[in-house]
Amino acid sequence: MTTDSEPVMVKAFAVVEIILKENRPLALSELAELLERPKQTVHRTVRQLEVAGFLAREPGRNRYGIGPRLSSVAGDVLEWCVRHTPCHMSLTRLVAEVGETCNIGTIDGDAVKYLDRVESDFPLRAQLHPGSRVPLYATGLGKLFLAHLVSRTRRRILQKLELVRFTDNTITDLAALEDELKSIRKRGYAVNDQEFHDGIISVAVPIRRGVQVIAGLAMHAPLARLSIDQAVAHVPTLNRYAEGFTTDFAWGDEESIEKD
Repeated sequence: MTTDSEPVMVKAFAVVEIILKENRPLALSELAELLERPKQTVHRTVRQLEVAGFLAREPGRNRYGIGPRLSSVAGDVLEWCVRHTPCHMSLTRLVAEVGETCNIGTIDGDAVKYLDRVESDFPLRAQLHPGSRVPLYATGLGKLFLAHLVSRTRRRILQKLELVRFTDNTITDLAALEDELKSIRKRGYAVNDQEFHDGIISVAVPIRRGVQVIAGLAMHAPLARLSIDQAVAHVPTLNRYAEGFTTDFAWGDEESIEKD
């Protein structure tokens, strides 16, 4: 519950917090009821957030969800949290244990954004860095996120994706991609078999809070050094670190990726 005596900023965050907690766009009447505040006051706060780009109204409906500006800020916050918490040290230990490059990423619109990455000591490796964005459908992390999005969100994203072929192994058939995502949900991890770069493979596991997937952990390696089977053999180790990252991240409860 918020009160009229609270600062405007606190009222604004209360609106955002309720929308995130309910995990769906909300009408003004719903927001007013949940916040226990007059509808006129809520409307004024929501309108200010909408004009600033922090909230967005659904086309043709009087419901409000997270806007593009807030989504961008959230991504920057996640990246900051990962790189300035014990996660980075844990990621460094993981790379020392498995001997290959590892990174943490999250979904960012129609792509995957790397939040943190630690390279292996080998000279032969894929040179990417935190902040890099890679395709959802052609990477291990991307397919992992697609697999665990709620059905309606996944369908909406897949309908908009242009399945460009990067290599001979890139999945460009929508039905085949759907089958792959179903397999990922069943086995609990995703594999990238040279689908984005020739000669580069990866395996990715979810980082969860409860049943929700809040990020992903991936290991990358050249196929010349590590086979798919050898990469999959590291899944238990990756899962062990992923469980640790869940408690390391100071992210709150505002997850947008769910287990289907």
